[in-house]
Amino acid sequence: MTKFLIRTALGVTLATMALPAVAQNFSNLPLRNPRQPPEGYISVQSGISISYPVADGDSEEQQEKALKSFYKIAAGSCATLLDTIADACEISALSSNSAVNNLDNRGTRLSINGQVTMSVKLKAPTAAAK
Repeated sequence: MTKFLIRTALGVTLATMALPAVAQNFSNLPLRNPRQPPEGYISVQSGISISYPVADGDSEEQQEKALKSFYKIAAGSCATLLDTIADACEISALSSNSAVNNLDNRGTRLSINGQVTMSVKLKAPTAAAK
């Protein structure tokens, strides 16, 4: 009988502790899907590929320089959109991959490939565009 009471008390305690998490109203959150842009914004993706010859020596330092170049290009993507079609831009996701290849014995190359995803609020159409 004592084991039953202990198990029941433990079960009630655990259920009570979980109640606040279950009671949250998730529909009030601004972004229910983290990849969903805010209302009035669109999602814009850009693919970036960079390839560098790899010289003998410190390949880690070369990879770091290549990644910095990739991130500078990705950061400039919002600036380009703001100069052309956007009133507001924010990077919402960024991914990159690096690989060292020696295809057809033409020499070793470091490749950086990646995606930048931005939440963009488009400029209002102008009267001249009509």
